[in-house]
Amino acid sequence: MSTTISRRGLLKGIALAGAGASAPGCALFAKASGTADEPWTGYVICDSCNHVPQCGIRFHAKGNTVLKIENWTENPRNMLCSKGLSTLQRLYNPNRLLYPMKRTNPKGSKDPGWVRISWDEAYKMIAAKMLATREKYGPESVMFYAGDPKEPRPAIYRLARYFGSTTWCTESSVGCRSGCMMAEELNFGCPNNGGTPSADTKVYLILATNVWSQPLDWWKAIMAAKDRGCKIITIDSRRTKAAEIADIHLQPRVGTDAALVAGMCRVLIKENLYDKAFVEEWTNGFEAYKAYVEEFTPEKTEELTGVPAQLVVEGARLWAKGPGAFTLTTQSTSHNSNGVNNTRALLLLPIIMGYIDKKGGAAFGQGPKGLTMAAYGLHPTLSEVAWFNKPEQKARRLDREEVPLWAEMKDQVSPNNFPEWVRDGKVRMFCGWGFNVNIWPSPQEYAAAVAKLDFAFSSDYFYRPDSHDNLDIVLPAAMNYERFAPFGWYGPRIAVRKPVKPLGECREDWRIAFELGCIVDKPEHFFGGDPKAACDFVIRNLGGAGWDAFEAALPAVSKVPAPEPGFEKFRTGRMRPDGKPGFNTVSGKLDFASARAGKYGYPELPVFKPMMPLTKEFDLRLMNGTRKPHITHSKTRSDQPFLLDIENCLTIDMAPEDAEKRGIREGDWVEIRSPYGGPVEAKVTVTILVPPGLVGAQYGWLGKQNTQVLVGREVRDPMSGYSAYFEMPVSVKKLEKTEA
Repeated sequence: MSTTISRRGLLKGIALAGAGASAPGCALFAKASGTADEPWTGYVICDSCNHVPQCGIRFHAKGNTVLKIENWTENPRNMLCSKGLSTLQRLYNPNRLLYPMKRTNPKGSKDPGWVRISWDEAYKMIAAKMLATREKYGPESVMFYAGDPKEPRPAIYRLARYFGSTTWCTESSVGCRSGCMMAEELNFGCPNNGGTPSADTKVYLILATNVWSQPLDWWKAIMAAKDRGCKIITIDSRRTKAAEIADIHLQPRVGTDAALVAGMCRVLIKENLYDKAFVEEWTNGFEAYKAYVEEFTPEKTEELTGVPAQLVVEGARLWAKGPGAFTLTTQSTSHNSNGVNNTRALLLLPIIMGYIDKKGGAAFGQGPKGLTMAAYGLHPTLSEVAWFNKPEQKARRLDREEVPLWAEMKDQVSPNNFPEWVRDGKVRMFCGWGFNVNIWPSPQEYAAAVAKLDFAFSSDYFYRPDSHDNLDIVLPAAMNYERFAPFGWYGPRIAVRKPVKPLGECREDWRIAFELGCIVDKPEHFFGGDPKAACDFVIRNLGGAGWDAFEAALPAVSKVPAPEPGFEKFRTGRMRPDGKPGFNTVSGKLDFASARAGKYGYPELPVFKPMMPLTKEFDLRLMNGTRKPHITHSKTRSDQPFLLDIENCLTIDMAPEDAEKRGIREGDWVEIRSPYGGPVEAKVTVTILVPPGLVGAQYGWLGKQNTQVLVGREVRDPMSGYSAYFEMPVSVKKLEKTEA
């Protein structure tokens, strides 16, 4: 793959294209500012994968015009993929939203009547509505939401806090990584979805992790480990690239992970292969789990999961030949109706073997003090997380009865009952950044709820009709090439940015949130509206020399102080905030059984629960959200049309047996339905990537190809509130159609 892309041909015809742009406000395309003949080099971060893994981009510019991009070699994430390379096309897409817009026609009108307004007018309207809504209905009636990309989170956190609203939500509290993180925190006491194998790792466990969901250097590390003799076990319902290179591929039916792990743990216990001393000293609830797994014989496990009994035994025995490390999917195992428990079960595999924070095992890294995982520049002093976690704030949360364990564990509110909140008058105003209604299941219900709000606004790169038609104001957001905030974070290394100026009247999201904060609260709480000053504040709190010093060091990536890595930190109190030995769980140990879950009536053990049954009509199971190397979300479609040259429509993966049974061939168009919605149109790829009975689909295509309409709101994981995106029963029928 080429690592350099030119802009030369990209801007041909942009003036003509801009004149005929379909999105409101896009006919006015701003000229680049700056000295036209002054060459310089800038450094920014790709946000195509939600600001994770924060891959670095070096660009070459003249004046304020980016001419070429390439890998930022000094950045720890220094390999750009097709998504990152195509961001230059997104930057100069003639359909960009460049000016604030205001609705002039009533909601529900065919034409919203958008007109261009000034930032002053936009801010005055928004701030007045925020203050009036709080005065009349209370602060919780104003909902704050950070969507995609995740970069604005710290600034919105702070705005919600000082406005006094606990109704602070993110796309992760709708249905992303936080479900898996919840399981990690229940088992380990902290987030940890694994890492790459070290030189001392003998066995590596890949848990439902598609190579295209990881940074490119992750795959290089796996292959290097395999070359030096490390054995690979992959647990995945699909035959992915990570499964193809495995020594053992355990392929359970979707949603049966807890049963598979129970079967493997039974083998480890029966054959006395587990680390008995570690389990006795550092775990809680083992005896209860030991009794639970007794019924999961290899034969019973095969019956429940579809994994051959002999492979269950062989997989357990190979895992026992560690030390072993692991990597866990960031999302997929938590996206079914038993998602958190399935994920908790998978995480018992390193625990029962004692492969915890030891040489060659599962590392528990500790970054700069206070900087949270997947940081986005997030630091307690900036986001004021402690405020959200106070009992008086928890008591005001709108989700406290719907998902009580989630409400206790997470400072982000679960907004999956948003339509009911609007119906009941609990939410009256919506403040969004990167809002996409299609992240929700049955998105039409959420769009209808937005239309009923008293007032709603969002910032974005483009005008998106599905999400924006029922808003009152849409604000133009600066892109990754035009932002100072947030910095990139890689352990103790911090990469600040050197961006171009925003096109048109675009403003970066941190600035929008901070400037609104200056109006509705005190300017000193929001750094006078300056994102760069906020980042400097965080860097100095981490012990760094400050933004200016870090910028002067570019292209080098600077460091801040961080603890020495070390092993078995739980023995010396480094895994708990109180400094005592053990882990930051309720029990103080690694939990097979969680009293925290049991307190709210959930099973203390990570038990197996069958998925929704298939029927004669809906006889296939949908896995909605599979990834490809050139696709993440809907933004990597029309925003970056280069990627449409690779694939220009929704494709679904279907096993040869299932296709033949339905008279379907490679490239045929099909119609997909579920008990909850449809039809959805897609083109079929006949492949052994999926087993019989399973259909793999991408999330993010819109219109007739929007798979989210197939996902019902009724079926959810009760612990996280996530809908069962990877569980829906569907039917697939051939269509007489030849093109998109």
